Amino acid sequence: MLRPSKTQDRDREAATPDGAPSPSAGPAPEPALRAPGGPLETKSRRDSPLVETCFALYQEKRFGEVVAVGEETLSKLGDESTSNLSHDVAALWSVVGLAKQALGDDEGAHAALESSIAAASEAERATYRRHLATLTLEAAQGRLARAGNHDTGDRLAAIRTAITWTDRGLAAVPADPALTDAREAAHEALWQAYEAAATALHQRQEFRAARQLLREALDEPALPPVRAAGFRGLLSGTFGGEIGQITAQAILCMQEARESEALAALQRAEELLETIPAEALPPTRRDEVDQRLWWGYAELGSRRLEVGDYEEALDPLLHALRFDSIGADRQAETRAAIARALEGIASVRALSIRRLIDAGHRDEAMPSAEQLRTLLQDCLDLGLTEDELSAACARIRRLCEELGMEDRA
Repeated sequence: MLRPSKTQDRDREAATPDGAPSPSAGPAPEPALRAPGGPLETKSRRDSPLVETCFALYQEKRFGEVVAVGEETLSKLGDESTSNLSHDVAALWSVVGLAKQALGDDEGAHAALESSIAAASEAERATYRRHLATLTLEAAQGRLARAGNHDTGDRLAAIRTAITWTDRGLAAVPADPALTDAREAAHEALWQAYEAAATALHQRQEFRAARQLLREALDEPALPPVRAAGFRGLLSGTFGGEIGQITAQAILCMQEARESEALAALQRAEELLETIPAEALPPTRRDEVDQRLWWGYAELGSRRLEVGDYEEALDPLLHALRFDSIGADRQAETRAAIARALEGIASVRALSIRRLIDAGHRDEAMPSAEQLRTLLQDCLDLGLTEDELSAACARIRRLCEELGMEDRA
């Protein structure tokens, strides 16, 4: 503790706040602190009268006066040699730091205690480092305790601030057990806050916000491997959840006969799937997503096919065929639907092409026939066989033969 004069020892001892750390320790050189407006003190004692006065004010909880008197004196000493003042300058900075902490100014208290360490002799620095460790521990614990009362963003920021305070303390007193435990507790609180916030966003179907938060967590250098694995699982869930949300929209649009909106929704889902890193979506989860997208495209194509809208049916059916994980039965079902769509397109277009031929407009008919032949080739390139497309192949080849076009299908 800062030591009062012997005649005041008993009264000061009774007034000392519980748990207040001592701002000075050890024998002091002859002090020469200048009281505000007064002469230099040269009488030998453990602490100068000014330090005693400031600590007495501190004990009386007159913290503002401690700061005012202490900082005024310390500023006047700025231009003077302090080689003989190290004990008292350090003690004064320490009691100013304690007063600032009591006023809620942790940053100011930290700066003051760092100054006390810098001013102290080597023999006394350990004491002031302990003061700083106590300050940082209390600052970290206070912020961690208050973090639960904040919203998500503020809670994460408060916990990170608590971690920063423990790091400050450990920089002064490495391997301090209390600070080490506090930092571990703060990190654990941070991982729990990330998990709770991401889960809440997922439940509200705010998938993009959840992904942003989880990526932020995964970028944390101190994240343990076990926690990282859990966060990656949550991240993959946001992709599957969002694609599920979009495909559900597409289904609703189809039920309400808003097919163009349904197709746009499916295309958004497919674009999202293409952006997903391979490691972010396990194979089983990716297969589930593929099944949803296949069903959406296949259902849309089938609906259009049933009403004879062959041109509009073909594109979603071709999209459905690109999903390799849908299984042999669904592959066969999709291929059969594509064959029906292509046969219908060939039948309708052949009629208009023959009208042009009959009217003597062969030059106009040939580009249309070429487009039809290209469409057939695209289907063959996707893996459909000529046997599966036999009806369309026969119709298109006869048409090309009539126009004298070389067969390349």
